Amino acid sequence: MFATRFDPSASQNGSQKVADKKARLLGKLKRKNRNHDSTKETQKNNELPTEDMDGDSEMKDAYSENQSGENQVDKSSDEQTLKRKRNGSDSDSDSISDSSSDSESESESDGETKAVLDEETKMTHSSIISRFKNAMEKQPNPDTEETEMDMEIEPIELKDVAPLPQFKLPRDKHLYSQSYKNKSLDWLTKPAYYDTSITKPFQDFQPSIHSIIMKNLKNEFKAENAFSVQVTLIQELLKDIIRGKLDPKPRGDYLINAATGSGKTLSYLVPIVQYIVGSSSEIRIKDSGIQSIIIVPTKPLVHQVYADALKLTKGTDINVMALKSGGDVSISDERKKIGSKLVDILITTPGRIVEHLDILDVKALRFLVVDEADRLLNQNFQDWCDLVMDKIETTYNAENEGLDLKFKLRCIKLVLSATLTTNSEKLTHLRLFRPRLVIVNSESTSELYQLPRTLDEKYLRIPEKLSYFKPLILLRFFQWIDKSGFLYNNSGLIFTKSNESSIRLNKLLNIMADKFGMGTQLSIGSINSMMDNQERAKMLKKFDTNGGILICTDLLSRGINLNSIKFVINYDLPGSTKEYIHRIGRTARAGNIGSAVTLCYGDGEFKWFKKVVYSGQQINRNGKNIVDIKFVKDRAEAEENADKETEEKTDVFELNLTDGEKQIYEECLKSL
Repeated sequence: MFATRFDPSASQNGSQKVADKKARLLGKLKRKNRNHDSTKETQKNNELPTEDMDGDSEMKDAYSENQSGENQVDKSSDEQTLKRKRNGSDSDSDSISDSSSDSESESESDGETKAVLDEETKMTHSSIISRFKNAMEKQPNPDTEETEMDMEIEPIELKDVAPLPQFKLPRDKHLYSQSYKNKSLDWLTKPAYYDTSITKPFQDFQPSIHSIIMKNLKNEFKAENAFSVQVTLIQELLKDIIRGKLDPKPRGDYLINAATGSGKTLSYLVPIVQYIVGSSSEIRIKDSGIQSIIIVPTKPLVHQVYADALKLTKGTDINVMALKSGGDVSISDERKKIGSKLVDILITTPGRIVEHLDILDVKALRFLVVDEADRLLNQNFQDWCDLVMDKIETTYNAENEGLDLKFKLRCIKLVLSATLTTNSEKLTHLRLFRPRLVIVNSESTSELYQLPRTLDEKYLRIPEKLSYFKPLILLRFFQWIDKSGFLYNNSGLIFTKSNESSIRLNKLLNIMADKFGMGTQLSIGSINSMMDNQERAKMLKKFDTNGGILICTDLLSRGINLNSIKFVINYDLPGSTKEYIHRIGRTARAGNIGSAVTLCYGDGEFKWFKKVVYSGQQINRNGKNIVDIKFVKDRAEAEENADKETEEKTDVFELNLTDGEKQIYEECLKSL
């Protein structure tokens, strides 16, 4: 009925008994292990050879002493164990003398010892064992795994991914106007074609051209009749200028694709000057700001357009400025002049205008001209296009805020090139407004590029093994005369692939001309982008006046208008169809006669030339074919094997290099 009362002394005595029992059992187990080890050592020592044991008396004595010492230790440990047993329990005192009872007690003590050790191991590692059991229970059973795989997999219901609901865009006026302007690209697929044979006197234009401009056209440019591109663009722009005075509704932009040498520069300069000058009864505000910006790709083209603008504005108060990097005027002086708002027409390269964009005032801008647009859009230096268009659009929106789209003033963009790109992604950067694509071509065909009517194309195919003598072959070509009696030794351009090639070829040709006694017949010079503006302008003026041979790079392939150029030779092949058109377009300009010759060494260059020239059938040659100049080493042998009728109509280039000529050529290369 009553609970057992807790006795602290009893608990201490119980724990002490357990500890004593544990120590006694552990001692007995150690003694047993020691006896077992000594028995093994005794057996090993007994198995030793008798010869060794008899021969070493000292080893025998040590062995016997060791055995006696161990026996004494064992006896002492046994006596201590017996004393502990007598003190621990009185009931076990009678069983000590009995040997059989000793063996039974030893076996019982061994079992108790193992049980205690197992219990301690379980208590010490219980947490580890429990975690191990949990982990083993989580492992998959290989027997049940096969059965689960055999079970049929329930089909998963597939659902379509529905788009997330989107908010409607706000009907912002600016966004609406942009989508309205670029809602269709039909103007790219439906261009307006104009025949290249159309000409018209400037005095018959309606609306009429200002008298000062007419005078400058006649005296400075010696031009009385307008070419096809001039007739098309000048008349349309003059009509837009007159309509803009009565109706401020914005006009569309123009994209002009016309052949090289067709007069594109005057086609946009005449309307711009006409707009700035106005009629004689009007008073012009001189400090209104920049009214026209003309962007061209190269510095030589800046100088050329600047010179033409000065000629056309002669006798007027129009201020024309050209941004010339590396010229006499520093950047700080240019910024002061631009900030004075006294500049009417600004001619620049894209990189130069970006430097002055922060102070540029375009409030009065009415014309933006992008000449050689395909090259400008391809290079896109410093992201000039987006920066300039952002400047114009920001000013346009700020100045016309609150006005309706139909009555906002905006500048007309004129985009011109002989190889105008039709890539809508690149044209998008110009942010065109109601663009009109005008192609000046002889017929309404799919051919986009137009060559001058008076241009003759030829090519010379030379074996590849003679490419080592390429400069010597060019020197011999200067002495060649074709069937029409034309001599290729004066007023010609030689196009190379790089500045280094042009400089090296110029030096080598001058050395060879002296060695072969042709120094008095040839005047060879070089022009490249490494020269400064003054030196380049001086070289061009000398060539235009005195003639000679001018070795150049693609720097001169665009926009250079020199009517004195009679032929062009592609010493190195052009990189594309567009570059080929621009190179050969330096001759046969403004109705003059010209010839273009391409040198092809080996089958590889000839295949590339065919790919460039006939690529996609994009070039309109006005019904002409490319003439193949026949290459022979022995003219007499070639004439015997050739048909006389075809031989009389075919141009033949004979090249029979002697050992003496080859030796002189080697000496020239060493002296270079």
